[in-house]
Parts: sequence; structure tokens; C-alpha cells
Amino acid sequence: MGWIMRNDQQNQRKWLRLVYIVTLLVMALSVFSLSVHASNMNRMSDTLVLAEGDTIDGPGFFSGDVVQIDGTVNGTTFASGQSIQVNGTINGSLFAAGQTVIINGEVTGNIYGAGQTITMNGQNEQDGFLAGATITVSQDAQIGRDLFMTGSTLVQLGTLSRHLFGAGQRFTLDGSVGGDTNFDVEQLTLEDSAVLEGDLNYTSPNEATIHPDATINGQTDFQRRSQENRRPAPPTTSERVIATLLGILWSLLSALLVWLLFKLWRSDFWMNTIPPIAAVPLKTMGFGLLALLVTPLVVVLLMITVIGIPLALILAALYAIFLYLSKIVVAVFIGSWLANRFHWENLHREIWLVLIGLVILELLDLIPFVGGLVGLLVAITGLVALILSHYRRPAAPEVTSP
Repeated sequence: MGWIMRNDQQNQRKWLRLVYIVTLLVMALSVFSLSVHASNMNRMSDTLVLAEGDTIDGPGFFSGDVVQIDGTVNGTTFASGQSIQVNGTINGSLFAAGQTVIINGEVTGNIYGAGQTITMNGQNEQDGFLAGATITVSQDAQIGRDLFMTGSTLVQLGTLSRHLFGAGQRFTLDGSVGGDTNFDVEQLTLEDSAVLEGDLNYTSPNEATIHPDATINGQTDFQRRSQENRRPAPPTTSERVIATLLGILWSLLSALLVWLLFKLWRSDFWMNTIPPIAAVPLKTMGFGLLALLVTPLVVVLLMITVIGIPLALILAALYAIFLYLSKIVVAVFIGSWLANRFHWENLHREIWLVLIGLVILELLDLIPFVGGLVGLLVAITGLVALILSHYRRPAAPEVTSP
């Protein structure tokens, strides 16, 4: 019984990691798609179409309310929008995020899809990773290797060469699976055309509904998931490593998204914060330490006065925002300094500079003691760099002789 409980908990963690990874992939897709179009604003439109017969060398970036790919992309393809339809050929992996995602064409690499409604009608030579409210793999669809599906309503009617993994509320299987099937669902249904060449493994509070004509050539392993609360098993070393890596990735993507939003607001916002750090680093750090220590005291004093509570809340919110932005400020400075120091002329896009700086800060944060010291230096440096660069006293107007 203990082994079954531990196995059940490991399965739940496995599906949570799957959802987390797909979410990160979608976040990465959104950041990089928007960053490319932020630097090419004149190419943005509500509808973006790659016409049939047209071929582009990847990587391909497509972003708009409606994205339709009828041609051929030779390379990894990123597509984001409200409605995405792929009718052509993708010679590489496909990353697609939208409210509606329809794949009718051929994808030679992996498919990473997320959306409210996902429909797979085409051919995929490698793995598929799909996350959405409603996912349908139609009868004409062919998956060359493994398929991972997570969502509310999942339907698999196509042909799958290897293993199938599904997690969600309801899963209906009426296609063929060349390997094992693994489910963690509330309700599993196998229709009459379902053909499973391997084992059927599923965890659910309810026993599956299996049609008499469904074919299962392997063994069936059903683990009933109890609704009672259980004490979670301690994470293994590999799970802790994976959690750390996912945390770093989440931190990087979150910071990149914030960087992008501010850049869209003011294109020179981040680069204007660098001069105070480079020109007067000691003065900047001194004022930063003072602001870091004094601001919380001011917030407390305002809270004590009662009448100053609204102002204290506003000041506390600004303080937290500025502390978070300070990491991005220092990352931009580090990336720019390295680019100038080593003459990285190819790094013309600012996103690569901030990404390099963020990666360096994340790696330093992993070092015991050093990470805390670096975090303090980043906070006090970036905090006042923001203040000095964007709230400096305006210069006196020049007096011209008549």
C-alpha cells in the first residue's frame, strides 16, 4: 500500500511538471515573439499569412490576431495570436500559443502547443506536447513518437507510433497507440476503435469505461486515487534539481517579460539607467543602501500615523516594484559592459544583453553566501540607478542672445 501511495504521488508531481514546463514554453514564446515584433513594429498587423508556395528560412516568428501558415518554414517556428492555423510544412519544431490552434500541415520536429482549443489534424514526425482546455487529435492525425496531453477535455482519435501520456478531467481514446498509455484523469473512456499495442496504466478515482471491441494487447494497471488528504512524499534529488532549474527559467522569463513591457512603453528606459552605475558606482551604491534601509522605516512611521496609511501602502508598493526592477537594471548593465568589453557586435538586440546579465545573476544566486551578497549589491545599485537616471533635476534652460 505504501508503494502505491508513493507511486501515486510521484505521478501527480510528474503531471504538474508537465503543465509547468508547457506554461514556461508558452511564456518564452510570448516574450521572444513580442520582442522580435517590438523591433519591427511596421511589420505587425492583425492578420499575418505565409502564402502557399512561399518558403522562408527559419527561425520563423509569427504574431498577430490571426496567424495562418500555408507555406513552408525551414527551421523552428514560433506562432502566437488569437487564432493560429498551420496548413503548410514546418521543417523543424513548432511552438504555438493562442486561443484557437489548428494544425493541418506537417511538422518534422516537436510540437509545443497551448491554447483554449487545440485541434491536431496533420502529421508530426516527432513528439507532441499539448496543453489546453479542449484538445482533439483527429482520426487523420499521425504522431511519429510520443504524445503528451494535459487539459480538461482530451480526445485522441489518431495514430500514435509510441507512448501516450494524458492528464486532465476527461480522456476519450478511439485511436491507435503503438506503445504504452499512461493516464491521470477523472474519467477515462476507450471506444470500440481503440487499439493499444502496449500496457494501459491509469490513475483515477473512477474505473475506466472500456468498450468490448477495444483492443488492449498489454496489461492493464488501474490505481484508484483516493480523495482523502495524504501527506506528500519528500522530493527526490532529481526532483529538487528539476524544481531549481524550472525556478530559474521562470525567473528569467518573468524578468524578460517585464523588461519588454517597459521597453514598449519607453524604448530608452533601460539603457538610460546604465550611466549612473558606470559613472559613479560608489555614490550610486551609497545612496542605494540608504534608500534600502530608510524606505521601510518611513513606511512604518506612516502606518503608525493612521492618516498616512494610504501613502504608506503606495510607497511600499513602489519600493517592491523598484527592488524587482533593480535586478533587470543591473542585468542590462552587465550585458552591455560584456558586449563592449569583448566587442560582441553581433549582439545588436538588447534582449540578448539583458538575457546574458540575468543568467549571470541567477548563476551567482545559486552560490551559498555569495548569492545573498550579490542580491544585496544588486538591490542597492539598481534602486538608486533608477532614481538618478529617471528623476534627475532638469537642466537649466540655455539663454540665447537676441
